[in-house]
Amino acid sequence: MKRLIQSAVALAVIVCVSGIAAAQTIDDIQYYNPTTGVPASPYNGTTQTVEGRVYVIKGTYNGGSHYILDDSGNGIAFYNSAAPPLTYGDRVSVTGTVGIFQGEIQISPAPTVTFLGAEAVPTPVVMTIAQAKSDYENVGKFVSLSGLIATAPAGGQFKLHSGTDSIIVYIDSDTGINLGAVAIGDAYTIISPLVNYTGGIMELKPRRQSDLIEGTGPIIDAINCADWTPLASDPITVTATITDDVAVTSAALYYRDDSGDSTGVFLSVAMSNTVGSTWSGTIPGGFLGRQVDFYVRALDGGGTISLNPGDAPAGWYEVAVGFTTIHDVQYVDPATTPQNSPFTGRVVNVQGIVTAGTGDAGSASKFIMQDGSGTFSGLLCYEGTAANFLLPGDEVQVGGYIEEYFGLTELNPHNGTAVELVSFENTLPAYNQVHTVVLSDDTSPGGYLGEAYESVLVRTFTSTVLDTLGSAVYSEFLCSDTGVRADSLVVNAAFNMVYAPVIGDQVTVKGFMDYAFGEFQLVPLRDEDITVGVTAVGDDLPQVLPAGGFSSIVPNPFNPKTEIRFVLTRDNLVQLNVYNIRGELVSSLVNERLQGGGERVVAWDGTDNAGQQVASGTYFARLRIGADVMQVRKLMLVK
Repeated sequence: MKRLIQSAVALAVIVCVSGIAAAQTIDDIQYYNPTTGVPASPYNGTTQTVEGRVYVIKGTYNGGSHYILDDSGNGIAFYNSAAPPLTYGDRVSVTGTVGIFQGEIQISPAPTVTFLGAEAVPTPVVMTIAQAKSDYENVGKFVSLSGLIATAPAGGQFKLHSGTDSIIVYIDSDTGINLGAVAIGDAYTIISPLVNYTGGIMELKPRRQSDLIEGTGPIIDAINCADWTPLASDPITVTATITDDVAVTSAALYYRDDSGDSTGVFLSVAMSNTVGSTWSGTIPGGFLGRQVDFYVRALDGGGTISLNPGDAPAGWYEVAVGFTTIHDVQYVDPATTPQNSPFTGRVVNVQGIVTAGTGDAGSASKFIMQDGSGTFSGLLCYEGTAANFLLPGDEVQVGGYIEEYFGLTELNPHNGTAVELVSFENTLPAYNQVHTVVLSDDTSPGGYLGEAYESVLVRTFTSTVLDTLGSAVYSEFLCSDTGVRADSLVVNAAFNMVYAPVIGDQVTVKGFMDYAFGEFQLVPLRDEDITVGVTAVGDDLPQVLPAGGFSSIVPNPFNPKTEIRFVLTRDNLVQLNVYNIRGELVSSLVNERLQGGGERVVAWDGTDNAGQQVASGTYFARLRIGADVMQVRKLMLVK
């Protein structure tokens, strides 16, 4: 389970002047009980401004956590998912509320982040494990601790010990750190923020693979591809930053053409030192498989070899070759439970049009794309560093891994450079008009129809608001195009709606389909995506379909009774019910198999199933004829 530094996210305000709050030093704010490690900051709950250089960027542990280090070497975390893309060494001023999350003091929320300039990347302070753990005011500092591996990795963590002292090293799954090479007795140096977990437990939380340094060999870092979405004929250039305390004498790029079964022999090409500590190598094109696997090997002047990933060739990096359609990524046989993508855990490249830009889909790290306008054509992308600014209509190519996040299929790009902008201002895919009962149909109660529209642009038929839910706080409401609660869909706007839903309102809504909190939800992106005041059922009766349908309801409005007429063209199962504006069943008029031919007449006298007279107001007659017809007609009872 991830340990996330998080809070309610406020909209970022990027300014070019000093923060409005009085500045305190990080050391003043970072105060813990010296015995128990319980946070005891005198500034808890107050608004403060701190300044420092960034050494943990968002996307490392989650979409909003950062750490900064001041000029005295004191550090603190702040959370802001909408902060601008920052890199190591950027000096920032942060204004926000001092708070506590899972035992650690942080600035959260931190709505104001001011970029002050790019400076040198912070270097960790070398400490012993005993020194680091001797004072809780070391929490937040950027440290380098050395020792031997005391326990094998399990549950995303292991212990590092030196003499009689030990410390937990916790690996957040979002970092992608490979622990395959970590074994009991190995000598390691760990570079990390020193964090405090609930109960006064100090831990290390490395940021990336190169923060785990085995022995004294070269440090291989910042591995990247010039093109993360190559075609079969394209060469793949890989770069890495390689440093050493002596000198790096050579580096090699090992690769293999992989059909997806992770077999085959690794070949190698030499890497050259292009500038500074940057090394580059190129894998020749002409691939036959669906992906290319690779790793980097470096040798220093002392004869020490380092690998990245550390357990290579058992572990490696992957880049997909060619493009996979979003339909192939998303399509699942309706009989399959759960409805997870068949590509889960696999590397893919996709291409499409952005339909919900960065920030529109819930955070600056997310965007939605489609490569068509039909079912199974949409996909959410989550790139934690929020390195790209994308708008609807942008055409993009993205390489990364398919994952399931609490039932929602998403593409996690390799990094920010794995999202390539191809063109601007393309036509958006057409909205699919779909019934609310279909959009909300989920696998958990045995349905499957809603899965086809996940992350796809849709619009409803004219629907009735049945419940306002948390509209005042959460911009949510419930609507149904049949007037029946069982057929309803949650609308959850991605903004603070101007529209204030009222039970009984007639609305049409368009947006993209999300899956959150165990249910499908329609997410409109702007106020104009919600049209209010359209009549759910017009004055004209619905069309009589080949299997039958309503022919007339007279009188309407009515008092004390009305006659509902419908045509039945052949023998069929028929249901005719009356519902109130909340979608609750009022009266069951017909529920049986009837003989076809001619017109049927059913009277409703304004009473419910208990024989009690109902109040005046709006009601809905719903007619179902087999699986062929479902029609709704509005009734008005006046007194």
